[in-house]
Amino acid sequence: MKQPDFLIIPTEKDIPYYEETQKRNFIQKSRKIKNTILQLLAYSCPINGLRVKFHRWRGVNIGKNVYIGMFCFLDNLYPQYIYIEDNASINAGSMILTHFNPMKRFSPIFKARVAPVVIKEGAIIAVRSTILLGVCIGQNAIVSAGSVVEKDVAAFTLVKGNPAKKVAEYEILMK
Repeated sequence: MKQPDFLIIPTEKDIPYYEETQKRNFIQKSRKIKNTILQLLAYSCPINGLRVKFHRWRGVNIGKNVYIGMFCFLDNLYPQYIYIEDNASINAGSMILTHFNPMKRFSPIFKARVAPVVIKEGAIIAVRSTILLGVCIGQNAIVSAGSVVEKDVAAFTLVKGNPAKKVAEYEILMK
């Protein structure tokens, strides 16, 4: 997805702790209900084009020719922090998380925050992988099945495991 110059990916920011989110106003609650309904529709929809539309309606930034498999969970509270560029593939059962808001009693050790996740052009997220907040998956990178990615992945790199570690670098030869 070639982003226009005016589209700027937001930076990480602090958010309220879990208890503080329970005091939401009507607009925030209705947005959460809308996101939940659209997420549920996308989750089990058998048609990729509709899955992509449902996620776009939620606010996920999705490029052209993107594949999102069935049973994928894309963050429910901050979908607008997810950026999926052209020709990327997110396979069945994968999760993309953009926020972390623990109970306030954990504030001495954890910060409640939201951070964007960027999946660059041509990247592949294999089955049942988890992408954590603040991660960028590089152009044409591959995340192996069942991996948990907590750090950026360089372009043309294969990672696997929990936590994901680099296995190989490669080139793509165009015909």
